[in-house]
Amino acid sequence: MAMRGLTQFIGDIRNCANKEDERKRVDKEMANIRKHFKEATKLTPYQKKKYVWKMLYIYVLGYEVDFGHMEALNLITASGYSEKTVGYLACVLLLSETNEFLRLIINSTKNDLMSANEEIQALSLACVANVGGREFAETLTVDVQKLLFNQSSRPQVRKKAALCMLRLLRKYPDNFGEDGIGGNQEQKDKLLDLLDDSSLGVVTATMSLLLGLV
Repeated sequence: MAMRGLTQFIGDIRNCANKEDERKRVDKEMANIRKHFKEATKLTPYQKKKYVWKMLYIYVLGYEVDFGHMEALNLITASGYSEKTVGYLACVLLLSETNEFLRLIINSTKNDLMSANEEIQALSLACVANVGGREFAETLTVDVQKLLFNQSSRPQVRKKAALCMLRLLRKYPDNFGEDGIGGNQEQKDKLLDLLDDSSLGVVTATMSLLLGLV
């Protein structure tokens, strides 16, 4: 569903005659978002999403967004897919792997990795892979491995899990042991079995992971 306020804001930005006019419009919108976030408990889920989407649009325009991070991350804990989508995207765009706010979403991310909804699993995998972070790696690697080896998961999820593992392996190899998977022969066999998967995406992602182990 289109967000009228977001669409209008984007239209206003595109219609700005010059950079100065754009800056004035952005400043006005940021002040409006700040005002509403001061009473975040009164906002509806729709309003929270709308304001965070505006924040992200402002960010990709090249402006600094140094507020609203907590409000954005709170969307990750919501039950709806659309809320989680904007929450995870905000996490990827606005936070670095050393940001202390990441600690606040580890449990939610872990729960989403184990979700019965595979689209939500994919969102959390994308976040872990793109943001990284040592605490993410130490806490969530086992859960990512479970998704990778779970034959009941859709190929899309297992492919993302393999690429997520590769990202964590490259970033924090010391968490994976000398052979990259903790010396577990059963896991080695399962990893090799993935090369016979019927999905080409799973096979190529697994091959990338294996090359990363070499």
